[in-house]
Amino acid sequence: RHIEALLLTAIYAARREIVLTTPYFVPSETLLTALRSAAVRGVQVILIVPKKVDSRLVRYASDAYNDDLLVSGITILHFGDGLLHTKSMVIDEQITIFGTVNFDLRSFELNFEVSLIAYDRQFSSEVRALQRQYESRSQALQLEQWRARPHWRRLLENAVQVMSPLL
Repeated sequence: RHIEALLLTAIYAARREIVLTTPYFVPSETLLTALRSAAVRGVQVILIVPKKVDSRLVRYASDAYNDDLLVSGITILHFGDGLLHTKSMVIDEQITIFGTVNFDLRSFELNFEVSLIAYDRQFSSEVRALQRQYESRSQALQLEQWRARPHWRRLLENAVQVMSPLL
C-alpha cells in the first residue's frame, strides 16, 4: 500500500488545489478522509470521473461516496466524452502523480501498478492543462440534483459499496 501512503501524503501536503482524474473512484476510508479534510481546510478539490463507466457495479460503488464528497465541498465533474481513462493527481500545480493507479482498493492491494511522481512545475502545469480540457467537457454534479435520485438507487449504491473491496 505504498502508493496509497504516497497519495495520502500528497493530499495532506496540498495548500491550494487537488485535481484527480480516474475512471474508477472507490476510495479507501483513509483516502476519503484525506480528501474531505483537504476540502474542509480550504483546498479546492476537484474529482473528474467519466459519466459512463464500463462496470455498473463500480459506478454504483463510486456513486455511494458522492453525498459525502459534495457536502465536504468537493467538486465532482462527470466527463461526457467517452471513457476517461487518465489516472492523475495534480497538487498545487507543483506535484503530479500520473500512471496506472486507479483510486480504488484493487489498485492499492491487488494489481501491479506503476506511477510517475513528478516534482516539476512545468510538467504539472501541462498535466493540469489537460485536466482543464477534461473539465471543459464535463458537467458538475450538484448536491440537490444528486439527492433527488430515486430511493432504490440509494439502496443499490449502499449495497454495492459494502462489496467495494472486491470490485
